Amino acid sequence: MMATGNVGAVVKDLKTRIGGIATALVSRDGLVLYADVPAGVYTETFAIMCATILGAAATANTELNRAPPERIVIEGNDSKTIIVGSGKKALLVAVVDQTADLAKVLAEVVKVADLLKAN
Repeated sequence: MMATGNVGAVVKDLKTRIGGIATALVSRDGLVLYADVPAGVYTETFAIMCATILGAAATANTELNRAPPERIVIEGNDSKTIIVGSGKKALLVAVVDQTADLAKVLAEVVKVADLLKAN
């Protein structure tokens, strides 16, 4: 099990490894557990919206009698946002430039999300 104090270092290291714009660990109900985002970003709003996005997708899947999503990938003109479950209580979010290799970024995000599940 990872010490709680190391969570921030792990999330920050992920941002560096993937060349991220932002990374965050948020609770599934939208609370900020750790965030490394650009200055001026309202981390509380960012966390709540990420949790809402995954929650909405889970609800939509439930209505179709499908399993909840394992991840959400949002592709914009200038960035990609990846939201991945990290255990039953948390989500790991990473935002990268649109030119980033999605497969490589996703592999790193999933690896870190799995590592953080114990917390």
